[in-house]
Amino acid sequence: MAVAKMISSSPAYTRRKEERPTEILKAAMKEFSINGFAATRLDDVACRAGICKGTIYLYFNSKEELFEAVVRDRMIPYIEKMEEIEVRSSGKASAVLREQLQIIHRELVSTDTRYIPKLMIGEGNRFPKLAEFYYREVITRIHKLLRGVIKRGVDTGEFRPEALDWSLQTMLSPALSAAMWRVVFDQFDPMDTEAMMNSHIEMLLSALTSTSPIRV
Repeated sequence: MAVAKMISSSPAYTRRKEERPTEILKAAMKEFSINGFAATRLDDVACRAGICKGTIYLYFNSKEELFEAVVRDRMIPYIEKMEEIEVRSSGKASAVLREQLQIIHRELVSTDTRYIPKLMIGEGNRFPKLAEFYYREVITRIHKLLRGVIKRGVDTGEFRPEALDWSLQTMLSPALSAAMWRVVFDQFDPMDTEAMMNSHIEMLLSALTSTSPIRV
């Protein structure tokens, strides 16, 4: 008993306990990326994290709540970074948009976070509550950011006025396509994500600033 008490009060034990939620999220991200949401078992998450299954329930009430925590942990910090760019930048809208799209490509496409949108595409219809959560927490925030920077460019005359009527899904589809390619086909034909990112950004900015008639 005395030994157990001494161990539980040691700095190493305290650090381990504080790190446990992060370790669970990392293990869950790996299991979700390999197996998808439906086939992922909390037993396997616990095994990968080196804990017992019951420990997961000390931090998360269900697999659904664990998945939501993974999404917030892996995606929300980058969305917040994009929001900060818009707030602090007083330069051209094109520079803001370029920086925001670079974050999407480099953090949400080029890392294993790309498995999350792939999972939502594959299983979102089976789990509508998770799809609604992802739409609310991720998609609507990114759409709001893009709409804001495009309006800023239109208001200053930098972007063409009709850009406000363009589909935001069309603007984001190249990044989503890159993420899907990385997940499914990269093993056969590796994608140069940097080149893909640059092509996407340059084509979009060219369209936004062009004076030629364009309909999207």
